[in-house]
Amino acid sequence: MKQTILAALSDGERLAITGTYTLTLLENLCMLAYPALTGLAVDGLLKYSYQGLSALIAVWLVHLFTSFVRQRYDTRVFMGIYARLAVNTVAEQSDRGHSTSIVSARVEMMRDMVGFFEADVPAMFSQVVTVIGSLVMLFTYDIEAGFIATAVLLPTALVNAWYWRRARQLHRGLNDQIEREIEDIQTARVLRLRRHFGRVRRWNVHLSDSESWTWTVTELATIVALVIILIDFTRSPSFSAGAIYAVLAYVFDYVEGLDNAPALVNSLARLQDIQTRLGH
Repeated sequence: MKQTILAALSDGERLAITGTYTLTLLENLCMLAYPALTGLAVDGLLKYSYQGLSALIAVWLVHLFTSFVRQRYDTRVFMGIYARLAVNTVAEQSDRGHSTSIVSARVEMMRDMVGFFEADVPAMFSQVVTVIGSLVMLFTYDIEAGFIATAVLLPTALVNAWYWRRARQLHRGLNDQIEREIEDIQTARVLRLRRHFGRVRRWNVHLSDSESWTWTVTELATIVALVIILIDFTRSPSFSAGAIYAVLAYVFDYVEGLDNAPALVNSLARLQDIQTRLGH
């Protein structure tokens, strides 16, 4: 499959995927609105007004309906795509003279690739909306909080750039080993099997260790920013209870979005290596 997976899709499949991503984006926008609407609801209820609460309930119901439809729709779309592409992968890889072990491994890799578009791309949407949206909202409530949160992006970007290069190398080695798995199993030799699964273990351990270092650096940077924002914001007497809640919620959403970056980088690195293999 020399073209990318998106190029291999039919117009109908692309339209269906666009539909699932549109629903995902709407879900994320609803979640982004929750802290601000909850803050308005709190301030309104303290004044015996139910307008803010009504708006919160309305968005909540929209989110509920959208999530219900998306969850039922996306599995049907992506499993249908996988079923068709898996057949094509077997035919193409067999025609190129690859062994059964390699063909089997690459069919499984195709499943992972389709799974990336089903699960990881929506997660990417969520992460981007959460990080950028929360940052914008922090600037809206308090400019100093916004700048403090922005400062965290530099160390986060640097450590994830390092992890991107590291993860690409590790996935290349891991997938090389996985493509030999069936051949090793067919030999039924204990020493060869121990060597194979020992190498698979080591590659996965290296990936896990690299991701943990990346996450730790990101977490340390966000902890420092969070402490500074909390001290700075809560000392100001000009903010209402609802505004304080909203800012704290956006800060935690922002931190969570950055914490998820290493997992996304890992998925992208694996996807790139799989795409390269399916083209050979």
